[in-house]
Amino acid sequence: MHIPGSEKGSARKSISSPSIEIALATCDSELYLGELLDSLFSQTRQDFTILIADDASQDRTAAILKSYARRFPGRITQLPQNPVRLGVIANFDRLLAHSEADYVFLCDHDDVWLPDKIERTLAAMHALEAGCGPETPLLVHSDLIVTDPRLNVIGSSFFDYSGIDPRRNSPVHLLLANVVTGCASVINKSLCALARPIPAAAMMYDHWLALVAATTGSIAYVDAPTILYRQHGGNAIGAKRPRAVSFVQRAYGTLVSRERERLLRRYSAQAAILLARFGDRMRAADREAATVLARLWEMPRLSRYDALRRHGLGLHGLARNIALFIVVTRAARRRSTE
Repeated sequence: MHIPGSEKGSARKSISSPSIEIALATCDSELYLGELLDSLFSQTRQDFTILIADDASQDRTAAILKSYARRFPGRITQLPQNPVRLGVIANFDRLLAHSEADYVFLCDHDDVWLPDKIERTLAAMHALEAGCGPETPLLVHSDLIVTDPRLNVIGSSFFDYSGIDPRRNSPVHLLLANVVTGCASVINKSLCALARPIPAAAMMYDHWLALVAATTGSIAYVDAPTILYRQHGGNAIGAKRPRAVSFVQRAYGTLVSRERERLLRRYSAQAAILLARFGDRMRAADREAATVLARLWEMPRLSRYDALRRHGLGLHGLARNIALFIVVTRAARRRSTE
């Protein structure tokens, strides 16, 4: 569902004043954390609290958080620091496990939020709820402005910059590609409860949340940026131009390297977990597509690509589909004992 980006003033408040929480994951965050927190406390809506899980930081992150907690009493809650590094997926899973809010905004430590991010995205969430019902698992995400480390604009639209079509958010489309960026997303309480625990084998926490929302509820997007998405070389995922890699590098990645095969096997593992958890709630066509992907490596090599295509699991563009064909037909069949 597309939520136009212009209705930023239409956010409603219910009589019960639903709670809003920002789930912030930190890890060696001293360089950019202050700018992020300043942008949070400059939002046009301030009826939120911040829940923080720090992933074994070794720098001044703890001191910075302590300083802001003093400046904004009662607004920041920090979970006990992880004694060992958990990684991005497990750290966000820990945050969602401790969240009890009606709406949870997912937050990275190195971005800057535009002032109306909460207001605008919640307006879209309320519009989605009006059609689906508040008990339905829901996710809303937005576009982003891509910047360099100093916040100079690289791309005014992350969707355009990365070649992402946010309309491709059905379960079948999401099985092989993610269009949702976690730091530009808000989820409701129903999705937060249903999606947990986030499996360690998930491609990424936001991809898993998107799959669960698409499978059991609904996704909407705001076709306008709400965040400055800082690229600094240490991003967990980051923004990548689809044509930034040369033809030679792409050919090497497909014909010589096994990285694409490893990636596709991870998609298969994620599909298997999705089926195990939510197969009984999936539409027949979505369940069949997920089953094909989950069992892909058990099929004869020459039948794999055709099976993917027949169930809508092709990729966007001729070059990508040629690469997909090569990857799935050259890998040996998995033995039943594996």
